Amino acid sequence: MFSVSLSEILETMNLKMPSNEGVLNFELTGFSSLDQAGMHDVSFWTGDAKTETGLAGNAGGVSASAFAGVTAGLLFVPSLYEKYCVDGHSELLPNVHFVCPVESPYHAMVTFMKEFVERREVFEETKIAASAQVHASAVVEGVVGENTVIGPNCVVMKGATIGAGTVLEANVTVYPRVTIGEDCVFQAGVVVGPRGFGFYEYEGKRRMVPHLAGVRIGNRCSFSANDVVAAGFVSPTVIGDDCHFDTFVQVAHNCRLGNNIMMASQSGVAGSVIMEDDVEFAGGVQSAGHLTIGKGVKVAAKAGVTKSLKAGKVYAGYPAEEIDVWRRSVVKLRMMGKK
Repeated sequence: MFSVSLSEILETMNLKMPSNEGVLNFELTGFSSLDQAGMHDVSFWTGDAKTETGLAGNAGGVSASAFAGVTAGLLFVPSLYEKYCVDGHSELLPNVHFVCPVESPYHAMVTFMKEFVERREVFEETKIAASAQVHASAVVEGVVGENTVIGPNCVVMKGATIGAGTVLEANVTVYPRVTIGEDCVFQAGVVVGPRGFGFYEYEGKRRMVPHLAGVRIGNRCSFSANDVVAAGFVSPTVIGDDCHFDTFVQVAHNCRLGNNIMMASQSGVAGSVIMEDDVEFAGGVQSAGHLTIGKGVKVAAKAGVTKSLKAGKVYAGYPAEEIDVWRRSVVKLRMMGKK
């Protein structure tokens, strides 16, 4: 957690200070994507009102119709919106404490996070429950609950929380800002919470995106050997309850997975995918980013998902389509090939 005043942020980042000093002592204690931000959060908007997700990372966009519901303590917006702002306030965003026009809202958000989150965040002290079993070779700096098992060479970094009854078998690495629920199992080599694969362009340079929002995993989930779940940028990567993942599964940054998800070996989802409850991916299925996989969807092995999938249907092929359509297409192609 961190706590910083609005005045300190503006001064440190060399941003325009309001003439009304009464707004400067406002306390900011968190950060989030715009659709989830609260009154004491820092967030950003890229200016793209045509989509719900904005630019890279599925983190900054908002539809024009959603302006009235936007809440934030500090909101970075494009400089072209300065004409709508008076001393840090905007009629377009009545529930935002301070609206700050900048050249690049995305870069401003990254700068804020590096200065005020990565460098200043204070984590809870190490706590290991008396009933926990921790192997002598493990390194535990986070919080470990009752009846947990931490196996050989596991690393639980400061700022990570492991719920009661969860088992880390061997060589499991849990990064800061990761919260794992109860009665989960992590087989050898699983990594939870590393920085996601994200970059953005600013002033002609490609820059890495910090992913400081971590990961939240529910209860009774299982992860097989060498799975990876990447941390989110400004909102955590989320996995619900009763989800099960085979070996070599990748869940990228900012994804939001529901309950009762099943993903077979070598399947994966790119950044910012929303996967509703009861979805099943067979072996080798890969999904592009910024899509929604509807409730109860099943995808056959080796399929490639390039667009959002409707709930309750079965898909196959590349690009993935409803399986009956795919089967007829395959038959026609084979018949054409034999002529």
